[in-house]
Amino acid sequence: MTDIPKPKAGAPVPSTQPMPEIAVPARPPTSPARILRPYLRGGEAAELIGVSIRTLEKYRCTGGGPPFLKVGFRVLYLREDVEAWLQRHRCRNTSDDNYVAALREMPSRRNRS
Repeated sequence: MTDIPKPKAGAPVPSTQPMPEIAVPARPPTSPARILRPYLRGGEAAELIGVSIRTLEKYRCTGGGPPFLKVGFRVLYLREDVEAWLQRHRCRNTSDDNYVAALREMPSRRNRS
């Protein structure tokens, strides 16, 4: 006969049930401190514009995007510049000059791999 050791008094008893996951409250996407900052990081500017970070990187290389600052390895956007850039790209209809210019800037779908 094999003896099964008994747990000592006050020692935790191992459970065979899985541990319940602890719910971590979700962090709000924008905190008040971020809203008040005059400079945006690349991801924040991309989110404000509604494009991916890669698209914003492409704009920096090819032009056409909002003005940016390069500080060391960090790229920053002045919030006012991003909002002004968005306003310059407003269109009222598909015959608007801004809309036609935006279509010309888009890469051709036929040339995509």
